[in-house]
Amino acid sequence: MNRKNTTFHALEIFLAVAKEKNFSEVARHYDVASSVISRQIKQLEDDFGQTLFYRNTRSMILTQAGERFAQHAQTLLNQYQRLSDELQQTNQEPAGIVRINVPTFFGQKQIVPHLCALQARYPKLEIHLTQSDDFVDPYSQNVDLIIRIASLADSNLKMKIIAKQKHYLVASPDFLAKYGTPCTIDDLPHYRGLFYRGQFGILHWRFGEQGVVREAKPYFVSNNAPSLIEMAINGGGLLMMPDWAIADEIQAGKLVPILPDMSISSDLEEIYIAFLTPQSSYRSANVQAVMDFLGEKFVQGKSWQR
Repeated sequence: MNRKNTTFHALEIFLAVAKEKNFSEVARHYDVASSVISRQIKQLEDDFGQTLFYRNTRSMILTQAGERFAQHAQTLLNQYQRLSDELQQTNQEPAGIVRINVPTFFGQKQIVPHLCALQARYPKLEIHLTQSDDFVDPYSQNVDLIIRIASLADSNLKMKIIAKQKHYLVASPDFLAKYGTPCTIDDLPHYRGLFYRGQFGILHWRFGEQGVVREAKPYFVSNNAPSLIEMAINGGGLLMMPDWAIADEIQAGKLVPILPDMSISSDLEEIYIAFLTPQSSYRSANVQAVMDFLGEKFVQGKSWQR
């Protein structure tokens, strides 16, 4: 095994062949002969003593060893690119691409409205935003900054808390005028309820430090927060939602907090909104600039806890 021959360029070629499944297309991209690409792949296989591709006259398919090699090669290239970006950006004006991943609805409500102002401050930044509620591994998926809403947990990522999440139980003024306002949590079973279904099932209404469950009768269940909020505004029933999701509707009088002196949550643990970045001795200037800007806007949740 002679890994001294392996370069980042060789890894790039390998990943390109794995994607295109033939030498000719990759050769056209790099403006070289197909034989050059073929020799590069053969050299990798010789260096590591493994067959990386099954070959036939029509296509090329990664072997099991090739699949593992591809996964680690992509991670290495991502880390190298991140290191290169960090070193180039030291003491420079933020410029280039910042890849951000945020929860879908949080991104819509609390991130996208600030992006034009962010790019006005840093016109050389190019923001690539993905919105998803699934776990994202920045090492393998090439993400610079993640915003997550969850309980604090051990992680191989660097964390900075934005705010503690707070929930409200709300209903529309018309609904309360028609059905009356609950006075205690024991009144809730007499009312219609709107419930969010997440990845792990329906989110239950938990009150107080002990997390006592008291709920209205299920009337509408959805995995889409905007639909639930619209249902509540139109008089569909009682709804529990995070403060950041319904702050505008409360301020506009479209929704009214119920039992405001009672703490309510969907979880027994405290839930936090936090920045997550890959572990390193320091963050890149680009990522730090984005974090500082959004941190100014959020100020421990005060942007939505009005």
